[in-house]
Amino acid sequence: MLACSIAAAAQEPMAAEAGPPAASALPLQLAPQLTPGSLAGNQSQRQLLQALQEMLVAHPDVLKARSALESAGHDLNSARGARWPSFKVGTSSGTASVAQGQRRESYTAVNAEVRMSLLDGGAINAGIRSAEEMEAAQDSVLYSTRQNVLLEALTALLELHRFERKAQVAAESADIIGQLAHVEQRRAELGAVGRNDLRRAASRQASALAEQQALQSQRMDALARFTRYFNYAPGAALPELQVPAQWLPANEPAALQAAQNHSSELRESRHMIQRARAEVERSKAQRFPTLAGVVAHTHDPKGVLYNEGTRYGVELNWNFGNGFELRDRILKAINELQAQEAQFEAVRRQVNETASAAWGRWEAGRERAAQLTGAVREARTAFDGYRRLLEVGRGSLSQVLDSQLEMQRLMLDEADARYDQHINALRLIRTTGQLLPAQMPEQWLDQLFDAPATAVAAAAPASAPHSTEHPATTPRLQLRLDTRLDPKLHALPGPSLTQAMRW
Repeated sequence: MLACSIAAAAQEPMAAEAGPPAASALPLQLAPQLTPGSLAGNQSQRQLLQALQEMLVAHPDVLKARSALESAGHDLNSARGARWPSFKVGTSSGTASVAQGQRRESYTAVNAEVRMSLLDGGAINAGIRSAEEMEAAQDSVLYSTRQNVLLEALTALLELHRFERKAQVAAESADIIGQLAHVEQRRAELGAVGRNDLRRAASRQASALAEQQALQSQRMDALARFTRYFNYAPGAALPELQVPAQWLPANEPAALQAAQNHSSELRESRHMIQRARAEVERSKAQRFPTLAGVVAHTHDPKGVLYNEGTRYGVELNWNFGNGFELRDRILKAINELQAQEAQFEAVRRQVNETASAAWGRWEAGRERAAQLTGAVREARTAFDGYRRLLEVGRGSLSQVLDSQLEMQRLMLDEADARYDQHINALRLIRTTGQLLPAQMPEQWLDQLFDAPATAVAAAAPASAPHSTEHPATTPRLQLRLDTRLDPKLHALPGPSLTQAMRW
């Protein structure tokens, strides 16, 4: 809306009379003004962004992945604790034969022992490396989960927008057909035409209304999915989502390279390979003897079995087992390493396939959306032409209904193409790691909803000033009409100063 105000003061005519007449009026200026629509949209955007931030922390899938990461952290602490001394306290009781008189006496002994590993062949270090790599792999799993949850949530938002738009198209189509049917009914009552086209219009209107109800049902499904992710039901119009152009790769090779560099799945697979190698080293280290320092003390009040005292010493243990168990353990660890290396190659190929397919879908979707936009424009022009012919009595309602049906079909296809393109863009930046960077800057996700305003500003004429105001203070044009003196009227003796002024 344009708000017009007259910027003229009492002293301006006097200043204009004293000085030379103004050559031209001042240009239009942008005046920030709050509107109820901008305030509601800003509130809806803030609520949506807050729900996104909470979802990335408290979504059940994210909580599950975080619990697995914390569990891996506890395993790492246990592996590091193997370097520290271990304490053991035990007790034993029973009866024993005493040498004098072969009599039996009962006893109760308390044992305390402190043991610390001195040499272990590298098993403890290998166990620590294995636990560290497992924790890093679980961290990559958590990062992948957060990305997937964000992608699915934004897809749910786009699906809700899709069905809202398609239901709106169907409702508008039914309204247009109703208007045409009303005119045709008036003509039929006057005897100018028959009622066959009127019945056809009624049939088309009922079909459009039925399609609207079907789309409303799909919209309710999309709304339920939206509520499942965002944990609230939207009360106002949701902001439109647009992927910023700087997030998208320049070409397919750049997309493949970015996918290789930022793929969390590849990072997880690399950590699993390193973990498998550490397990191989730990299995091989168990072939060597271990040396431990031991301090033990036994307390037997009656002195039946033990004498009071503390034992200090070292223990050398070499566990051979039966020979097959240790060999099979090493072979199993080697096979696990080979499996993880094969898994890494499979993941690498899948990442390349996903990135290439996402780029191809995005390019094809962009061309499809552009073609359908042009088709809708032409179909709307044809519909308007047929409608004008009908109004002047040179066309038939049948032609108008056919053109309207074609326009409705193209508009529904255009809505599908538009939101499919947005989803393709989200999947592409998810593959390249731009949807949720590992080191996410502050207000990163805000750009998803600020992009439409930027695009509108970019499409404006170059002469129009660009606004950097917040969406809540979106500028509204205010026409300021300046006064100036007409030299010809001012030179005449009759007209007054007020009559010589022009707006």
